[in-house]
Amino acid sequence: MSAATPEYIMQIGFGFWASKTLLSAVELGLFSILADAPADLPTLQKKLTLHQRSARDFLDALVALKLLERENGIHSNTADTDLFLDRAKPSYIGGLLEMANARLYGFWGSLTEALRTGELQNESRGGGEDVLRHCMPIRIGCGGFCQVMTWGLASRRRVSACPHWVHLPVALAAFHHSRGSG
Repeated sequence: MSAATPEYIMQIGFGFWASKTLLSAVELGLFSILADAPADLPTLQKKLTLHQRSARDFLDALVALKLLERENGIHSNTADTDLFLDRAKPSYIGGLLEMANARLYGFWGSLTEALRTGELQNESRGGGEDVLRHCMPIRIGCGGFCQVMTWGLASRRRVSACPHWVHLPVALAAFHHSRGSG
């Protein structure tokens, strides 16, 4: 039996550091810029409009997370980030990550409150607009296959040139129903 260690607990507890670093890189379009051409720190600072105080640490973190490679001060995508996080490629999955960053990340910050109060932790909170009445397409293509997730029962029209789509509220309802939740 191995000795007890807090390593796994701490890894989970600070997991948001890695997540938010990736989400910010996707939001900034870093991987798409590097897909065009590898670049050094000053070039990336300028192209991404990064402050000099944070730019080096940000790129160092992405290298440590194995999301970027660096050789002789030149940053480049890894094989995975080049294939899946370059907006110009049909295999781009960053749309889902962009949605997670823009919409979900903040709500997860209120999880403890939601657990205590039962209050909604989305746009509907406090009488806000019901997000399930609107459509928000997100391209999450993979290879030649593209899916569009749509939010809301109100729209059944094809919102993309992609041949396949998933209606998220219907899929979620089916999932909850199959689990005896509804």
